[in-house]
Amino acid sequence: ESKRIVKTYNRVARALIEFEMLWHQGWMKSIENAKAGLQATLIVRHPESGKLLVNFDKEIMQLMRETKYLQRMGAEVPESAKMVLLQEEKFKYYFNELGYALKEYSRVMGTIPAVAKPLLGPHLDDLEKKISPGMYILTWTSMNIDGYLHRIHNGLELLEELIRKINDVIDNRVEAN
Repeated sequence: ESKRIVKTYNRVARALIEFEMLWHQGWMKSIENAKAGLQATLIVRHPESGKLLVNFDKEIMQLMRETKYLQRMGAEVPESAKMVLLQEEKFKYYFNELGYALKEYSRVMGTIPAVAKPLLGPHLDDLEKKISPGMYILTWTSMNIDGYLHRIHNGLELLEELIRKINDVIDNRVEAN
């Protein structure tokens, strides 16, 4: 009876080890596909709503998580996966900063009174020019993302201040009389 149990145990153990090896080989082959997401632009515009969205591939987050756990287990991890993992904090920071900037963009755009929109045309165009590199040129591996974020935040601050002044004029001078 015990010999049968030992045989079954050994058979299951072999099957698990074989599965683990196959899974690991498959994972190593999938790394380059996941890394391709780093070549995506930072921002995309939703085709139906027109809303701006952060364009970060979830496979990159999965790759970083799996790499971290496989390293902890002592499994072999390719250098390319280690390099992505080393940049984890940077990617998360950029993702969060871009998300915040786009929320601020939506908020600021929502404060523009309809009557003032034509007057703000050049300012809105300027802000679009500051945002557009993230939609067409900059990728997650670009070196100048910090400068890009800085330009967007400055542009939003200037536009928000201008909108605040316009709203003040409309509320206190135009509608008050």
